[in-house]
Amino acid sequence: MEKHLLSIPNLCTGCNRCVYACSAVKEGMFMPSKARIKINNFPLEGYSVPGICFQCPNADCLKACPEKAIFRNERGIVVVDVGLCSGCGECVAACPYGMIEQYTSGKAYKCDLCGGSPACVAECHFGALLFKEPDKIALTLRAQQMKHRTQKGSPEEKRLALAEKLLDEAVRVPRTAGYMGNF
Repeated sequence: MEKHLLSIPNLCTGCNRCVYACSAVKEGMFMPSKARIKINNFPLEGYSVPGICFQCPNADCLKACPEKAIFRNERGIVVVDVGLCSGCGECVAACPYGMIEQYTSGKAYKCDLCGGSPACVAECHFGALLFKEPDKIALTLRAQQMKHRTQKGSPEEKRLALAEKLLDEAVRVPRTAGYMGNF
């Protein structure tokens, strides 16, 4: 059974360790701007919301690619073949969650779940990111998050719109000095 990457916004501390791990694995250096996961911080609210690729069952990015450079691999993961990518940007515009971006060369990049062992999950010590087989709770959480689609705007604007909606729906826990075990 396939596993899903899940985001639990009310557990995210905004530490960005996942972002650094992702960029180190994918780019060979700490380059947060090129990470495949993004964190939207809401400092006045005291919350952060991870932005993840949902590996959509009916992936709009895949359908939008005229070169067929985006496809589902043997594990069912939506991946980009940069060798086939023409840099047209159709996939970037099509993603309703803002999770595909382009290098300065125009080549697209997105999360590929690190081949089945996401570095972001391994680095998340607070449980805000999970990679697990779907159960009823996980499927419900994923469906609730995926219903918030935005068709217009830049990837950053789409991610922010999704994060704001997820934050509105999150179960908020009062953040006190004792919340993280610091007394």
